[in-house]
Amino acid sequence: MQIKKAAVIGGGAMGGSIAHLLTTVGIECFVKDVDQKFVDKAISLSKGVYEKLVAKGKLAVEKAEARQALLKGGIQYDLEYMKDVDLIIEAVPEILKLKKQIFAELDKICPEKTILASNTSSLSLTDIAEEIQRKDRFIGLHFFNPAHVMKLVEVIYDQNTSHETLEEMMKFTTIIDKVAIKCKNAPGFVVNRILIPYMNEALLALMDGSGTMEEIDETMVKFGMPMGPFTLWDLVGLDVAMHASVSLEEAFGKRTPVPDILKVMVGKKMFGQKTGKGFYDYSDKSKKTANTEVEKYLNKLWKENPPEGLDFEPERLLAVQAREALLIAAEEVAGAHDIDTGMVYGTNFPTKVAYGPLHWAEEVMGWSNVADIAEMYANEVGPERFTLPSSIEALANGGSIFINCTYEVDKNGVALVTVENPPMNVLSVKTVNDISNCMLKAIADPSVRVIVLTGKGRAFVAGADIKEFQQIMTLGSAKEYSERGQLMTNIIEGSDKPVICAINGFALGGGLELAMPCHIRIAADSAKLGLPEINLGIIPGFAGTQRLPRLVGKAKGIEMILTGAPINAQEALAVGLVNKVVPLASLIEEAKDLANVISKKGRVAVSSALMSVMDGYDETFEDGCTIESENFARVKVSADGVEGVDAFLTKRAAKFRDM
Repeated sequence: MQIKKAAVIGGGAMGGSIAHLLTTVGIECFVKDVDQKFVDKAISLSKGVYEKLVAKGKLAVEKAEARQALLKGGIQYDLEYMKDVDLIIEAVPEILKLKKQIFAELDKICPEKTILASNTSSLSLTDIAEEIQRKDRFIGLHFFNPAHVMKLVEVIYDQNTSHETLEEMMKFTTIIDKVAIKCKNAPGFVVNRILIPYMNEALLALMDGSGTMEEIDETMVKFGMPMGPFTLWDLVGLDVAMHASVSLEEAFGKRTPVPDILKVMVGKKMFGQKTGKGFYDYSDKSKKTANTEVEKYLNKLWKENPPEGLDFEPERLLAVQAREALLIAAEEVAGAHDIDTGMVYGTNFPTKVAYGPLHWAEEVMGWSNVADIAEMYANEVGPERFTLPSSIEALANGGSIFINCTYEVDKNGVALVTVENPPMNVLSVKTVNDISNCMLKAIADPSVRVIVLTGKGRAFVAGADIKEFQQIMTLGSAKEYSERGQLMTNIIEGSDKPVICAINGFALGGGLELAMPCHIRIAADSAKLGLPEINLGIIPGFAGTQRLPRLVGKAKGIEMILTGAPINAQEALAVGLVNKVVPLASLIEEAKDLANVISKKGRVAVSSALMSVMDGYDETFEDGCTIESENFARVKVSADGVEGVDAFLTKRAAKFRDM
């Protein structure tokens, strides 16, 4: 399915931003609102963004005008337009009754093909879709504000959402240049479920006297956060965050309580920057100061409950993030990597410290230390907020929350193997081991007929883990490292099931070495391929010096290895390094289409053909012919060989049984 026409319901700041975003990639969009002023506001927002781009010389006037012309709107549904609309995104206020009413209407007027999506940030997807008949075409697309700037989209599904709808929307996020994470329908989804308890814990730390607002904010900024939690409260809006806090408290009780100070501030209608006062006072434009109402509240609180004199440390708030992230993973709401990606792109978790709270817990602190920290705070400030899930036991004993390579099989027997070690899928030792194990499982899986190998996110694999390189200091450890990588690539090349590599971005160093043993390679038009190891004073170690010259010729192979210069996808096609170049948005679809063609062939014949080519390729012509004869004889007398010939002669479709 190709998204050509869309509609956005709701012309507020979020709806207008989403509508503008759609036009940037050539999607026609209709904004519908009950008030014309919001329709006009949405169109004006888009026009303003384009005008700024033109003024900065980043976009030609003609292109800006053409894109802006894609956006229209009104206070009534344009029924003619809606006849062939591909996607509807609802972005109205978080009122369940209103959303249900809107989707009930849309369900009646939209064609069967239309995907219905809600931008809800806190309401249950299942509740919203209660009156929708085509529940399989309903999904959540939670954009972050402003949608045309923020990279993250939470793609939310429930038990009724079809796999096709989910995958279509994941592909759509690539087209609109977003970073998407998959998550099941659950309270708070991923980002808000982790962020809100973190922000609330700062309030609770303030209330128990562990630190002042300024001290807590300063400590978290020093840790690496883009701003402190109280500054963030005021930026988000206390009323908005209060709504999310209440939802989480209703779902999880004392584990995620709404602090009393938040209720008081919201009751006084001090919502933050938008009202001039929140936890800080913004009445003086030149500076912000602590709101005196906060001081009054604390003095009254401490008179009745004297503070215990605790010292504030950033680990208190981070332990809360790690706890909730662990629970999300344990409940299979989202995968560990998606959880951290959400926190990086949705909250600007400092990547200089770690790639999200789970990476912080596993790689910076160590799970046993996290367990000790949580136990300490459970004893000091409350067990409900710091009790970790049972999965901590295995993690504290050396386990990992991360799986860096996974696969899923479709109905045609095509396994999509995905390397995932964000942000660039570097080949750490763990990643190499996970790829080897994943490939062995897929090869042994009787339901798998063809394998497609790709990378998650913006890179296929951007190379080896340079930090691990620094730790390799002996001849023995260096040789073991190389042999481990060679084993991984040999497993792929030796597979008796065809492996198609879908190169979705950077394939550098170990990434290209991972791609080369695949039997067929398809590259996105934005891909970059190369072996840059020489620039580090080393050479490829995962069989790159052997496979590259065999694929592109000795002279070109030596040139690429000795210069370390990458080539683009079209150059790779010209030298025979890839079979085909396609747009990024259609890469997986193209790879799967090819895989589906192969999957329909007899398994015995496919395996025999593959073995004849791979086993005979480096042999003499005569020895290669011997290998071919042996495989031909084996497949000719097989049940499938007999069936195939008979089907051809009797002019019917062959029914191969892989025997």
